Amino acid sequence: MDGGDRGRPSDGVSLSGAHMDTFVAWMESTAVSRAIVASRVIWPVCEIVHFIGLSLVIGIAGFFDLRLMGFMKRVPVSAARDLMPLAIVGFLLNLTTGATFFIGKPHQYVGNVAWWAKMFCLLLAGLNAMFFETTVGARTINLGAGAETPRSAKIVGAVSLASWLGVLYWGRMLPYIGSAF
Repeated sequence: MDGGDRGRPSDGVSLSGAHMDTFVAWMESTAVSRAIVASRVIWPVCEIVHFIGLSLVIGIAGFFDLRLMGFMKRVPVSAARDLMPLAIVGFLLNLTTGATFFIGKPHQYVGNVAWWAKMFCLLLAGLNAMFFETTVGARTINLGAGAETPRSAKIVGAVSLASWLGVLYWGRMLPYIGSAF
């Protein structure tokens, strides 16, 4: 199959087409993108903040997920959930810094299968959280210390933990998969 003007990573998988190339070129031509790339401070500070945000998300959401999965039964589910606002702060830090990275160098991301895998895991984590809040959460949140969580909560916790670890893994693989970095 002829690839035409599409960018092809070394493994032959194409994740960008003519429209994506146009979008990337436009994004890189913006003043915001040029400022991010030209600054000696923005990128490294964003890296630090991104790591702090990810630590909050993985640490707190992971703690909550493990409790849902049946670990740490001495902790009431509601007590574990009380920490979630800090995880949301971490997520917002990551959303802001991640958008900054993308705006600064979109070509490093759109053709990289690791970035798409990270975005898939992020979407899965979000959908799983919505599922928890609209179904399982009401039956689970008031479980006290020592209480066994229902199987549905254990599954939600496992999917969440796997999703967030996937976000972490694929984010770490960004420089090593593909040739954009």
